[in-house]
Amino acid sequence: MRSKKALFMSIFLAVILFPLQSQAVEDKSMGLYINLTEIDKGPAGHAMHFAGKMMKRGHPVTLFLNKGAVLFASKSAPHGKFPMAGKTVPEMMQGLIKNGAVVIVCKMCAKMHGIEASDLIDGTKLGNPDLVSEFLFDPKYKAISW
Repeated sequence: MRSKKALFMSIFLAVILFPLQSQAVEDKSMGLYINLTEIDKGPAGHAMHFAGKMMKRGHPVTLFLNKGAVLFASKSAPHGKFPMAGKTVPEMMQGLIKNGAVVIVCKMCAKMHGIEASDLIDGTKLGNPDLVSEFLFDPKYKAISW
């Protein structure tokens, strides 16, 4: 029969070591689907910055702009600089596109804000159910919202 001390040590080690064994390992093939609704340059700039960091780690990134965030894809909308980057949100987004990010603009939201396809910045795509679902339901993508 084991002593109480040995039993206690076994339980203690199991409790301490179990969480270490169950931590997830970062899978670089996993993509990030960012749902951006914010028109405020603070949260939107944060989303762009975070997307850039994840791309540098090797993760593919897709941004879905909807609600007021579609204005960031418009050439004609006024945009102030995101203080931490010294760039506007559209400039940050264009940098992401150049590095391989996919940027989808909600077609209905764009229409509600009077944005035509010809007014979209280069590299963005008007969304449709097929394009959106290609990333949204891909098991190799995780979704996050701002």
